[in-house]
Amino acid sequence: MAKPVTTKHPAMQEALVLAMKVIPSIIFLAVAVQDAASSGYSLSLPGCPDKCGNVSIPYPFGVGPSCAATSISSYFNLTCSNTFNPPRPMVGDSEALVEVTDISLEHGEMRVLSPVYYICFTANTTFTKFTEGYELKHTPFLPSPSRNRFTVIGCNTLGLIGGYKGTVSHYVTGCYSYCESINSTSDGAPCAGMGCCEAAIPTDLTAWGAMFEMNQSKVWSFNPCFYAMVSEVGWYSFQQKDLVGHLGFIDDRAQRGAPVVADWAIRNGSCPEEGKGIPGDYACISANSYCMDANNGPGYLCQCSKGYEGNPYLLNGCQDVDECALRKQDPKYEDMYPCRKGICHNTPGGYLCKCKLGKRSDGTNYGCRPLRTTAEKVVIGKVTSADFTSVSPTLGCSSTQSNTNTMARRILILNTT
Repeated sequence: MAKPVTTKHPAMQEALVLAMKVIPSIIFLAVAVQDAASSGYSLSLPGCPDKCGNVSIPYPFGVGPSCAATSISSYFNLTCSNTFNPPRPMVGDSEALVEVTDISLEHGEMRVLSPVYYICFTANTTFTKFTEGYELKHTPFLPSPSRNRFTVIGCNTLGLIGGYKGTVSHYVTGCYSYCESINSTSDGAPCAGMGCCEAAIPTDLTAWGAMFEMNQSKVWSFNPCFYAMVSEVGWYSFQQKDLVGHLGFIDDRAQRGAPVVADWAIRNGSCPEEGKGIPGDYACISANSYCMDANNGPGYLCQCSKGYEGNPYLLNGCQDVDECALRKQDPKYEDMYPCRKGICHNTPGGYLCKCKLGKRSDGTNYGCRPLRTTAEKVVIGKVTSADFTSVSPTLGCSSTQSNTNTMARRILILNTT
């Protein structure tokens, strides 16, 4: 994987400058893509590959400019690298590509593998380091503040992340990690400052760079390398071995990079206002779809309407969900689409639960019950028994009082049914 530009940073101001000047690449993000094969339709443009290796590629993303929505953003055009087996999709400029491991249409997320930054000492004041920055202002991507954390690994280590929030607001944060020795740390401990630490990142982080605010180390003999990274929440768990050896953590756990979740959106527009015309470059072109505002930065996403699934960015891309067929395929759908003791009938965008002869709705529209409840059947049984016992065995006819009581019971039954 081609590595982004490398620059050394002796001071924080240089980190901020780097974050704005470095070659645009892409950090990013998260999430599960719906399996097109299982749903029976393609999520890519007709005639275009829907996968690169094991990763699904849904439109507006595509492999090659003719298969991607390049009129919206050139960064929707992915490269499928055949130098790996299986092939791996890459995103970014040709000089600075990062590997894509997942794309989600529903959540507007992409997961990529981003290089880990480091500084390694071979003596108290002798070191080498790798740091970089990302300029995302003109891309569809922003690092997700809820799905990622800035993490620093090392003893006596101050890691900082600086850049721009939005277009003009400077941003700097970081954390300090301390430990007297490797034995003063423990495997699996939270990154609260002993061996590792972490800090939150903000929304709309359009440019950023990482740096280490140090040029000497007193712990280099047992902890030669310090690391900093933006990575997906829950991915990193501290291990004592991460402090040992030259680039030991990267070689052992992050050779391809750390996973980062990025929020993507259609950035060059917004959802149409009610009552106004739809712009010509509006991306939600499928019937049974709708527009929703992006939750990180400007722009919008497209979603299929309730009861439909597929790709809202494609013409007729949102298809009806056959809830009744799903109920037959897997028991888990019986709870998702209930039809208790009834017959399921699929309808456009939903389904009906019809009751068989002799049953009626249970009041929920998702189930049926007998026409008469158990209590009503008990009352009927009592009335029938009373009718038989009210007949005189001697005269073979009913008494006047018995007929009156029976009629009252029958009226009661009619009222309860």
